[in-house]
Amino acid sequence: MVTAITDIQPLPIIKPSIDFDSLVSAGEKLLGMILRGAQSNDQWRAEDLHNGWTKQKDVHPDPPEELEPVLNQLRIPQSREFVKPAFMDQDKPFVDSNGNRDTPATGGYYHNIMIPFGHAIIANENFSPKYKAPGKSLPPLHHWSDVVWLSWAAEAGNGAKNLRYIFHSNIITQSTRDLLEYIRGAKPDDLNLPWPGVAYDPVTTKEGKAILATSHGQRVAYLLADHSDVLGRKVPVANVFTVSSEETDDGIGDMDAGSDSNDDSDDGSFLYYYILWELRDATGADTPTQGALL
Repeated sequence: MVTAITDIQPLPIIKPSIDFDSLVSAGEKLLGMILRGAQSNDQWRAEDLHNGWTKQKDVHPDPPEELEPVLNQLRIPQSREFVKPAFMDQDKPFVDSNGNRDTPATGGYYHNIMIPFGHAIIANENFSPKYKAPGKSLPPLHHWSDVVWLSWAAEAGNGAKNLRYIFHSNIITQSTRDLLEYIRGAKPDDLNLPWPGVAYDPVTTKEGKAILATSHGQRVAYLLADHSDVLGRKVPVANVFTVSSEETDDGIGDMDAGSDSNDDSDDGSFLYYYILWELRDATGADTPTQGALL
């Protein structure tokens, strides 16, 4: 049951680093790309991961403990038999796009959790090759959207088309945090928005478009556009919420670019920022909603 939002806040706190209108414009273009199903020219296969990437073996991560009530509400299973780790490390030399062999590894990695029976991906800890090795040669296959899709397709098989939820956990990318605070009129590092949070639809709200233009939103946008042949046309609705550090002891976060900022508050705790992307059929997009979509 979807409840309409009635409490979207004004924007009283101005952050000079936020160019909101430009983000809205960029998000609108990304949304158009998704709705057109504008696939890239690069259609990667699982064997392409052999060029520089390693999948960690014998890892058995649990979903973040603080997400347990969220996952329960969304009926996403959390027991070991349903949780499939996809910890991909760019830790081997590779052949670059120019054919140069033994190009040094970047040290980037995408550590994510796949829960096919829950139709969910949890983006747990992600540092792109570009972020880890700025200005260096990158493996041809290096984008989060491509690596994660291959991992999801391998684990979900014929059920890959049923992907519905993508969680970005403990966001520490400063530009994304700044935007979320701007949208809610919050002070720096003080976006106190407990679950169920607030959701923003990029079809109907400027805020949703701006969030889609963040590095986290771009990842999701390209995954949806590049794989619309499997997923159909989906709209990613951004459900924003926070968890206090008192509820979790995990200090690692999800970053694509920017600087780490998890500043302590006066009581020694701080807030982890989360985005849950719910993937809706494009024909069913409606107004922004408060809380999770069940």
